[in-house]
Amino acid sequence: KGEDSLGEEVGPALTYEVAEKPKFTLNTQQANFDPFQLLQQPPIKIKDPNDWHGAPFVVSPPQLPTVNSNEEGVYDVSNGHGTGSSRLGYLQNPTIVNGTIVFSTEGDLYLTRLPGNQQTDVMTAMKLTTTVGNALQPKLNPVNPYLLAYSATYSGVREVYLMDLRPCPSSSSNAIGNIIPMGAPGTPGGPALRLTYTPGGIRSVVGWDEDGSSILYSSTGEDVMALPDTRLFRLRISHGDNNVVDVDSIGDEKAEDSGVHVESESPKKKDAPNNKQGAGKEKKEMEKDEKDDPNDKQGAGEEKKHDNKKGVNAKKGKKMEEWEDDDDDDGDDFSIADAQEYVDKIAPPDNPAKIAANPGQSRNNKSGNNGGGNKDAKKATKKEDEDNQRKLERQERQRRHLAKLSEQKSRRRLRKQSSVGSIIEPVPLAQATEGVYHTALDDTAAETECIYFTRFKQTSSTKRYVGGGAESIWAYCADKFDDVAVPLTGDYNGTSKGPSVYTTHGDDANGATTDVLLFMSDRAPVMRDDGDGVGSESDDATEWLPSSMDLWATALPLSSSGALDTPVRLTNVACQFNGIDLSEYSVDPATGGVILRIGADLHYLSAESIRDKLPTVVTRGSFSTIEPLHIAVYSDFSNMQERLIPLGMGDITSFDAYMTSYKTVSTLLTARGQSFVAPVVENVKAEEEGYGGGGRNMPGRRYKVAPGTGGGGLTRILSATHIPQPVKTSAPLDSGERLALILATDPLSPTGEHAFYVIRTDAAASPAFGFAALFEYSADSNVADTGLPSPFLGGHLAGGSTKEGGLGSVYGDSVIVSPCGRRFAFTDTDGRIVVVTIPTSPLMGDIGVNMVVLPPENEIGQPLVGDDETDLVFSPGGRYLTIVHSARNQFRVISIADLGPPEDGKLIALGRIVQATTDRFNSFSPVWGHASKDFVVELWTAATSALDPNTKAPDGSGGATALLYLSDRDVQLTGNTSPWGTRAPSPAFDGNTCVHVLPLQSKEDAIDLNAINEFVQAPYGGGGAMEVAMEGANELNFLLEMMEQEKKASAAVTADAKQNNTDEGLPQNATDPTADENDNSAIVIDTPISFGEENDESFSFARSSYRIDHIPEGDYVKIVCQLADSPSLLLLTGYSLSLFAIGDWPTDGTEMHAAPSGHVLQDVEMSTDGIYILTILNGKLKVTPRQAMDVLALFADNDLEENIANAAGLHLNVWPNLEFQQMFKDAWRMLRDYFYDRELHSVDWNGIFDRYLPLVERCAKREELDDVLKQMIGELSALHSFVYGGDYPSPYHGNAALFAMNNVATLGAILQRSVENRGYLVVDIPERDPDFHMIDGEPMYSPLSNQVLKLSGQAGLKPGDVIVAVNHENVMDVPDIHMLLRNMAGESVRLDVLRTSSTSKFRELRETKRRLLQSQGIEAAEGTEGILPEPLVVVPMSSGDSGNLAYAAWEWKTRSRAKSLAAAAGFSIGYAHLRDMSGASSMDSFVRGFYPDYNKDALIIDVRNNNGGNIDSWLLDTLQRSAWMYWEGRSSNITTGGLGWDMQYAFRGHLVVLINEHTSSDGEGFARGVSELGLGKLVGKRTWGGGIWLSSDNHLVDGGIASAPEIGTYNDNFGWGLGVEQMGVKPDVEVDNNPKSAFDGEDTQLERAISVLKEWLEKEPVALPKDPGHREDMNKKEGVDDGCSA
Repeated sequence: KGEDSLGEEVGPALTYEVAEKPKFTLNTQQANFDPFQLLQQPPIKIKDPNDWHGAPFVVSPPQLPTVNSNEEGVYDVSNGHGTGSSRLGYLQNPTIVNGTIVFSTEGDLYLTRLPGNQQTDVMTAMKLTTTVGNALQPKLNPVNPYLLAYSATYSGVREVYLMDLRPCPSSSSNAIGNIIPMGAPGTPGGPALRLTYTPGGIRSVVGWDEDGSSILYSSTGEDVMALPDTRLFRLRISHGDNNVVDVDSIGDEKAEDSGVHVESESPKKKDAPNNKQGAGKEKKEMEKDEKDDPNDKQGAGEEKKHDNKKGVNAKKGKKMEEWEDDDDDDGDDFSIADAQEYVDKIAPPDNPAKIAANPGQSRNNKSGNNGGGNKDAKKATKKEDEDNQRKLERQERQRRHLAKLSEQKSRRRLRKQSSVGSIIEPVPLAQATEGVYHTALDDTAAETECIYFTRFKQTSSTKRYVGGGAESIWAYCADKFDDVAVPLTGDYNGTSKGPSVYTTHGDDANGATTDVLLFMSDRAPVMRDDGDGVGSESDDATEWLPSSMDLWATALPLSSSGALDTPVRLTNVACQFNGIDLSEYSVDPATGGVILRIGADLHYLSAESIRDKLPTVVTRGSFSTIEPLHIAVYSDFSNMQERLIPLGMGDITSFDAYMTSYKTVSTLLTARGQSFVAPVVENVKAEEEGYGGGGRNMPGRRYKVAPGTGGGGLTRILSATHIPQPVKTSAPLDSGERLALILATDPLSPTGEHAFYVIRTDAAASPAFGFAALFEYSADSNVADTGLPSPFLGGHLAGGSTKEGGLGSVYGDSVIVSPCGRRFAFTDTDGRIVVVTIPTSPLMGDIGVNMVVLPPENEIGQPLVGDDETDLVFSPGGRYLTIVHSARNQFRVISIADLGPPEDGKLIALGRIVQATTDRFNSFSPVWGHASKDFVVELWTAATSALDPNTKAPDGSGGATALLYLSDRDVQLTGNTSPWGTRAPSPAFDGNTCVHVLPLQSKEDAIDLNAINEFVQAPYGGGGAMEVAMEGANELNFLLEMMEQEKKASAAVTADAKQNNTDEGLPQNATDPTADENDNSAIVIDTPISFGEENDESFSFARSSYRIDHIPEGDYVKIVCQLADSPSLLLLTGYSLSLFAIGDWPTDGTEMHAAPSGHVLQDVEMSTDGIYILTILNGKLKVTPRQAMDVLALFADNDLEENIANAAGLHLNVWPNLEFQQMFKDAWRMLRDYFYDRELHSVDWNGIFDRYLPLVERCAKREELDDVLKQMIGELSALHSFVYGGDYPSPYHGNAALFAMNNVATLGAILQRSVENRGYLVVDIPERDPDFHMIDGEPMYSPLSNQVLKLSGQAGLKPGDVIVAVNHENVMDVPDIHMLLRNMAGESVRLDVLRTSSTSKFRELRETKRRLLQSQGIEAAEGTEGILPEPLVVVPMSSGDSGNLAYAAWEWKTRSRAKSLAAAAGFSIGYAHLRDMSGASSMDSFVRGFYPDYNKDALIIDVRNNNGGNIDSWLLDTLQRSAWMYWEGRSSNITTGGLGWDMQYAFRGHLVVLINEHTSSDGEGFARGVSELGLGKLVGKRTWGGGIWLSSDNHLVDGGIASAPEIGTYNDNFGWGLGVEQMGVKPDVEVDNNPKSAFDGEDTQLERAISVLKEWLEKEPVALPKDPGHREDMNKKEGVDDGCSA
């Protein structure tokens, strides 16, 4: 017995029946799988177009509120593509069935219906989904329109979901007697059901098959039969009577051999009507019981409700007993009967409801005997009644709770019984990305299932694309066309995609129908010359040119003639919609109408309009009528709400530091296009503990600089740089004012051009670009009226591109301000180096802006091209500018430009541009500073000035006297120093650099400038040279001593004079106390540089530099700075800082200080004024003064708690509608300025801007902006045009734990859900190259392979084995086995497996035990025969590793096949496959494949599906090596492993390069190089067509990109694009891998390559040179006899 919480006895504890372990026996019944009852009910036949099937409404179509489009302010139909809509909504992905339309916008799905009048009525859309990510590609079921398939990223990756749009049923059971659990996923009225758990996610939902029982979707195929690519999968959500899966099909022989006995999921059903009758009888009995007690009033309702519930649940329990045995072993098997029996035992015999209504009646005898009793008795009775009442209430709650648990148990059982465990099958076609099934009639009237599919998926957003990877329509009809796929649009090499079968209804009485194929294509017929100079389209066009995307129709392949008719164009969208193409379409299978998506709107094409155009070829100008659909999306548009985005140090793009007017230090930060000021905290811990809310020790204030809160997203700040304020000025600034130079996009410019602003950053300033951005202003308004700042350069003031007089696109990282605050410089995408005066500087007076573009060459003719690698550095006084740029030989050199002194009122006076280093090596990272001896000169100069007040410091004091820089001129071999050895090792040179010093003055000029230089000349005066160096120093010390004595004597005289002085005025040399408190130092004046003679070919100036020998060479990245009070240098070494403390002159010693190992350096820069060192260490921004003691403190600050910028919790705000428009303008401008062709392929780029900008106003989500950018970027018709990245909403919300939990691991095998086997069948386990245990440092075997498991004492699985459970959970209880593998990558997982193909020790032990028992005459226990589940512990892998494994297995299979085919053909061969051309991994692949087989007769380099990179030159260089001599010794030669030939490891055989449609970028460059250099032959298909290269550096503000092809290629043979761009490399031998054959594992291209090599070798055999014959003295001539035998 148990006790309740009060310790009272409540009866026996509830016990659970433990279910018997399931036995696996042969199921002789057919396995029907039909969770959505698609087979048990007659399919819906759509007859009346007015019927609206599939609506989430019960009786009739919804009466959607409609308003007339002519109503003012509702919808503007004046614009053909609906850009005048007053509602947001970027409508995409339409699907339509019988007038019901589902589409996507703002990342969610909406439902609406065609109105009665499409021209005037507004269609109101209803929201179906709510996602953080997005829901896309909705597809209504053509047979059961209430089923909606779509893809969504609820879990962070794209998967397939199914929604049942029917309302919640009024009955609890369906047509066949199954009880439908309310609210279960996938049920009417329930949430959408997730159907896939694909590692890495799917690509898209494509559609349904004809009978509506399967969903087509595309995903990456990872089997080893064909190259990994995007292909189609068929997800069956029902199979049974119409598609029987017969368990008997396993075969008697297989069942007998394997001993497999699989029990049916469901025992034989009882008669459903009898069940219903029994349930009805139960209900009547319950109703009768309820009427027995007329006095039961209070509890009657609850009792009746509970008993009704009890009856229903009892029926459910009975039904489950009939339908299913609970086969789990969780110990929770109980029913309503068990629960009721328990409740009855603990309840008193009286009716609890009666007791609750009248507690005293059950004790009437006791009450009557007492006759009222005394007070104590009454109190006792009352207490007893209250206790009984509480007890009864607890019992009632317990009974209800148990009943609810039992009902939930029944529902869970039912879900397990009818769970949607979708059967997923790959469509047997490689490279198929979208398709439609169709049952066609062949010539014999026999039905044949065909699939019309799109082959390939174009990756670049290129319009009018005709490269090898252009999408095309193909057909595969089982057992037709030799059982291979056939092209349907092979007459055109451009894009044809989106096939749909369209049924036309005839006008005759018989209603004859015709099936045609609709598709999209960008073709246009070649114009016919009519002699009138205008021309027209040919009516029987057979030649096509790329144009705009339209809807076309053509005949289906299975026709009486067997040939295709000429395609018919149904629309001319671009001409009707301002050049915007057709994006997608959807066919209504019921009415024949077609929905078109054009731009951001949906349009309608009626069936009548289409039917009228199909019989004949459409002539030019005669196209189907397109009607706009006026859809109003009513939504809260949550994605358009203000976004608050947290920022970390990784988001910071630029930073600076300065001292405020109140002597604190602040940092100026720029992140994600916005700028902030953050104070520097001297001690973080003290500040955290200092403020307690009492007003004391308030923390420093952070604030925005630009934009303000109302302008978040309006502009993009690319750089913000502090403008140092000179101490002495002719027009002092207002007290406390601080300024910054801002490079930003100008919101007042229609195209968002770059502009420069001067913005206040002090604490009294208001943010620029603030709330005024939210208010409207007229086109006639002045800039001042807008509230927006006006730039002083660029933006709306001057054009756009540099050709138009604008700034073009400035490299934000290149902008620098001079330390004197008077000038700034930058580079741009047109290669200019520009210097500009800052107009607001008080020193500039009224001269305004002076901009000077430096010439394209320095004075010796080396190019001065400014790019994103050009480094600019101003001298301290702003007169000189160092420029690190590329010489013609591509080595980096340093030039110095003389800009003239920046004095009051002077313009930039450009003088000489002198090259300061030679082009024989790389020189970079210049720093203006001093030699160590110069610090001594400065000290003695200061001492001299102090001793003689009348002595002025020489002009140029404080200016730099030397230029320090890094150079790699000491070239040394490291590591491998010999070209001998396997794999022909190449000599490797380190990247070490040394510190060099260039004196800026000759010795004579230095002495003239400062006489003290006469005494201190040598930069190194230590060691043995000290006795010489100190001679001048000793003389100087003698002079200083004499001056000091004279000063003392003069001081005595002055003291006597002061005693007699009665003048109250200030002495002549006294300081005026009213002077500016900051006026304590002079402006730095740069020391004039002794450049020497002009055009000096001997480089005398450059070669006067010397190396600082006491700083060892190292992998220095840059010189961060020279310390202000010491010649010591701070260097960046790799990812850490090193301080080289240089001793005082004349000492030559150096002491190195390394940063603490715990410091993780992310970035380091100097402040603009040169006072502070800014480092980002361990995610903190630390500001350090450039003083020796402070720098040493930086190295000692292990906890990083001092001088830290208060940037924690920093965030920004963005208004998406503002940011979308800014990003669109930014992308448009950067494409204009980054594209390799300044003329932009003659495209009207301004017109393109006007065309697509209205679509941006419709965008309500980041992904919709991507769609606009793709359309815009495609107009340039260039490859390498990609749109990707960006700040997309994610369900993970940046939480790594959420990401891990949703990340689906994989078992590294091809698995197939098998209903008949009640588990997942192992179809294939990829096997990769067994000779490589590690590839690129990582082991890569399938977790199920014997190679992995044998080492842990387990046996691996084999194809044919069955996985029945994961971590004790039945795999058939979930939709997909991968649901049980979430967050399991790298973790141990237990599998229960049926070894039908493999064996293990468990099976052997059981078999041995059985035989022993039989030998003793003991029968084996029931269930021990046959195959039983066995445990197997494995470690799943990530989806990325799984894909890599499948790819490696394909490589191994293909290599083995190549070897086998070549051996059969009689020659030897090597094989290497390169997935891409990107860096070390690709080079490793080539080395692994090439060098072991360099001496073979032939070589195949397979670059099919190569993604490109940049190592083609290295590959071509290796392949061009030739053998010209051979070695042979006494015991070794080339056939015995000797040296072989020279050049070492040169390939002497014949080369074939395999290419295909997915060979792209540098893969194509390699193929073209092989062809151009005559190294081999190309076999395969025409390649992708990317001949313009890119750097992918034109990123948008949120990190996304609309890439610009930047670097053109050409040669004399092909001109621009090398014949690659937009066309692809054409093979010497063209051969295709048919999609069907490739899926089946055939590789026709490989076979043809072997055939080509065989024929080649037969004509040109590869043989070694013949043996020269007898060896003899080379000096002895034949026939010469010297007559001496000795």
